[in-house]
Amino acid sequence: MVSEYKKAGVDLNKVKEIHDYIAKEISSTYRNVLLGAGHYSGVINFNGVKLALHTDGVGTKTLLALKSGVIESVGIDCVAMNVNDLVSIGAKPLALVDYLAMERPMEDVVRGVMSGLIKGAVESDVEIIGGETAIMRDVINGFDLSCTALGIDVNEIKDGHDVKPGDVVLGLKSNGIHSNGYSLIRKLINDGKLSFNDWKDEIMKPTRIYVKPILSVLNMIKAAAHITGGSFSKLNRVTRYRIELKMPEPQDVFKEIEKAGVPHEEMYRVFNMGIGMVVFTSPEYKDDVIRSIRKFVEVYELGKVSEGNGIIIQTYKNTILHL
Repeated sequence: MVSEYKKAGVDLNKVKEIHDYIAKEISSTYRNVLLGAGHYSGVINFNGVKLALHTDGVGTKTLLALKSGVIESVGIDCVAMNVNDLVSIGAKPLALVDYLAMERPMEDVVRGVMSGLIKGAVESDVEIIGGETAIMRDVINGFDLSCTALGIDVNEIKDGHDVKPGDVVLGLKSNGIHSNGYSLIRKLINDGKLSFNDWKDEIMKPTRIYVKPILSVLNMIKAAAHITGGSFSKLNRVTRYRIELKMPEPQDVFKEIEKAGVPHEEMYRVFNMGIGMVVFTSPEYKDDVIRSIRKFVEVYELGKVSEGNGIIIQTYKNTILHL
């Protein structure tokens, strides 16, 4: 069966093949790399100091930002997509630079993007130390936005190497769709199956920034997984043990997207379904981790790690999915 996401132009299997090819090719350049391609952020040893580096963008959400006039949101998204990945491997975000490419000079876009970047930077306690702006007519449709972020204080790389059976899996609530799956969302809108006007506020909500809650529990967790492209398959970056999750009921916008024609199982392969970040901890620290995270965001006990392999999800409809 051809997935709805593939019909919208994104083949997750092909994307994985591209990622695997790139990771293999660039590994030939490694000399001081401690954590290379294939995880949330790269980590390099620089004169005995562990530095983390990550780059990411906003994707096709920019097209809906232009359509709606809600530009600031994607600036926050861009910061979030980078700093959330940095904290996922145990780094404290320090600074970032941005790249804004436009098809023509667009003052409203520049102002909105800068406002969002600054809000995201303040929330995550990072400094924006520069960037690049390019006018690329015939190459860019609208505008494209990305950032590169630097992380420090990587005292222990949280790559999931010590996750083991019996560990507890917790989920931090998302702000909604965040910044993934928008090629599919735009197809549903263009096909008249999803009303952008009715759901604009939810669709354009910015990605939640998880820097403060994750840093507050960094010494008590074994791993963290930012749920972005590919959704819960991201948990394979953390461990190859069996992960069993019982998911809470998601926000209404996800139900509306499903009602517009996306199969239930595919929803959990593409979208975060209400969980934007997952953390792994030992049972002895579970209560303390939950208590600390709840000062910032709602958190759910999703399940556990067990012997075996595979990701098993019990959806809010009580359907069992094997991802």
